[in-house]
Amino acid sequence: MIQKFRWKFIGTSVAALLMVLLITLGSLVGITRIQNQNEVDRVLTALVKNEGHLSPRNAQPAFGNQNDPINRNFLAGKYNPEAVYQYRYFSVTVDSSRRIHVINDNNVYKVKNTEIKSITIRRALDNHDKQGSIKAGQNQYAYRIATNSTGETLIIFLNETLIYQRFWLIFRVALVLGIGALIAFALVLILVSGKAIKPITDTYHKQQEFITNAGHELKTPLAVISANTEMEEMLGNNLEWHQSTKEQVDKLTKLVNRLISLARAGETGELTLSKVDFSKIVEQSTQDFKSIMKKNDLAYQVSVREGLNVIAEKHSLTEVVNILLDNAQKYCDPHGKVRVELTKGTWSKNVILRVSNTYTEGKNINYGHFFDRFYREDESHNSKKGGFGIGLAIARELIQVFKGRLSVSHKGENIVFTVSLKSVK
Repeated sequence: MIQKFRWKFIGTSVAALLMVLLITLGSLVGITRIQNQNEVDRVLTALVKNEGHLSPRNAQPAFGNQNDPINRNFLAGKYNPEAVYQYRYFSVTVDSSRRIHVINDNNVYKVKNTEIKSITIRRALDNHDKQGSIKAGQNQYAYRIATNSTGETLIIFLNETLIYQRFWLIFRVALVLGIGALIAFALVLILVSGKAIKPITDTYHKQQEFITNAGHELKTPLAVISANTEMEEMLGNNLEWHQSTKEQVDKLTKLVNRLISLARAGETGELTLSKVDFSKIVEQSTQDFKSIMKKNDLAYQVSVREGLNVIAEKHSLTEVVNILLDNAQKYCDPHGKVRVELTKGTWSKNVILRVSNTYTEGKNINYGHFFDRFYREDESHNSKKGGFGIGLAIARELIQVFKGRLSVSHKGENIVFTVSLKSVK
């Protein structure tokens, strides 16, 4: 249980760091992406206004006035006249006869006029979009279509691959740093988590030790009370409350034994796991409960597949089966039905035990608390049945030690407890 809590603590901490990194690094990458997109829009706007030509002087209105902090774009930063020389672009005009004239191709590398005309016709004109993006060689070009001063169609192409290089660089760096930070944090947490949860571990072990010691100490006075009561009966002093005293002593003895079992269930060192025949355990336990089922006038159906083996501890697994059978017969509806089925899972990797009983009042019950220690859905109902509210908690603890799963559900008029353990040959 302590190891499970430790790994849950580590997982929660790593998940929290992951959320922080996603928010911080994601925001950084997102802001960079928006900044690059705005930069593409500003450069295209400047090129359209100046009919395909860009210079430090004519680009200034589109990039903002460096002496006017109110109008300057916050993400764009301060306007630097030298910045216009970093952009790569070309522009064409298309007359009424769809003849294409390249008017500026001095700012691109190895893009021939024939390729420019082909790109213009194939993508820009045929798509009928005022703006968009096309691929040319190894670069991506954003384009915008407008009308120049002479009434001809003007198409501006801007190399956006270079502009977005900063975004992809930050994205890669953020990804590497994020993964590296998670791995480093997880490794450090694994190393120090033992010390971090040591107070909880110590408290847990002290609690388990106290329950075990107190249980053993309580057994002595209970044994004395039982012996004294039997002696009184042997001497002929059969008082009317002797039977009640014996019943209460027996009830307290069972409670003490279950408390000790519950304290030890989470400690794997107390149990030696080995290969056990689950089929024989279920067959024997169901046979033992036949008389009880008959006494309570319950229909009893048992279906056990032979030769199913699991990794567990024989006596503890027997206790789990007995707890589920006892729970089924106690809380089954009058003249109801108890069904026990042991079979293999769908993919033959697990052995499945299902113990069900009719329980018509169970439709609206919150089953999430059924395995809580000392939980009782109905206090008066449980007291009449003689339950302590810890049997299912013990069963779950033991199944977790066996690295299995115990669940509960309500189907139709039946409440079904399902045990799943890994099958071994």
